[in-house]
Amino acid sequence: MPRKGAEFAADPSQSDEEYAEERDAEVVEKALEDIGELPEDWQDFVLGRIESQKVAARKRSDEDRKTLDEVFDKPTLLVLYKFISNGYLETLDYPVSTGKEANVFHATTPQGDSVAVKIFRTNTATFRSFMTYIAGDPRFGHVKPNRRDIVYVWAQKEYKNLQRYYEAGVRVPNPIAWRENVLIMDFIGEEGTPAPRLKDAPFDDAATGYEELVSQYRIGAESGGLVHGDFSEFNVLNHGGTPVVIDVAQAVLAHHPMAAELLQRDAKNIAAYFRRQGLKVTAEETLKRITPPRKER
Repeated sequence: MPRKGAEFAADPSQSDEEYAEERDAEVVEKALEDIGELPEDWQDFVLGRIESQKVAARKRSDEDRKTLDEVFDKPTLLVLYKFISNGYLETLDYPVSTGKEANVFHATTPQGDSVAVKIFRTNTATFRSFMTYIAGDPRFGHVKPNRRDIVYVWAQKEYKNLQRYYEAGVRVPNPIAWRENVLIMDFIGEEGTPAPRLKDAPFDDAATGYEELVSQYRIGAESGGLVHGDFSEFNVLNHGGTPVVIDVAQAVLAHHPMAAELLQRDAKNIAAYFRRQGLKVTAEETLKRITPPRKER
């Protein structure tokens, strides 16, 4: 079946598999130029750090094994090699969450600290929707029209958005490093156990939780200049009663053409969640509280 849209090859006689292999070869060649000469056993070196994943995969279904093989493709292994060699990572231990766009793993640093490693899957079927949130953002300019490059920009966008939120004072994982489709950030949890999402662990006091989330959102919009765009109980962690905002790749700048629409959607999601928790709040009231004041030009 021929490719459609962003990944239509210049040579229509190429199969999807041939085109994907060609793109991967280009990425690997570029990575090698950047990394320099690799030892012969570099792949074994990296796989040794994620051996628990491969061992666990043998006990899983064929679909689980296929997923892990897709996550740890050669270009991604090269990125992980770079992070290990540069002292960012020591081991990649176990999955924290698995989604269509990315897999998040618990990892350790050479100092023994816990970090989270988010690996964006370059084979994701949802990559076309990413351009909706990338287009119109002056931070990224021209994006090459192919799956892998779009995913790389998407990962970079999450890294930059986390930086903006973190510097503004919003409770988000502190972004530590980014390269291609791999993002390293603070691990949110205790003793290797990730904090639960709000959907699974509601606040003890819904009214206090509402005030906290509205305040965090307003700080992100006013001081960080970002509209989250997918704010819900699925993208907030409850870390011992403290909300931590996650999954911010889709967040757009406050002057983005879609900002007003996304702000309204976020207000509806917040209000709907807390109404289910017994609070009498409306989307209109919430929108007023999370909307930053207009800046005079």
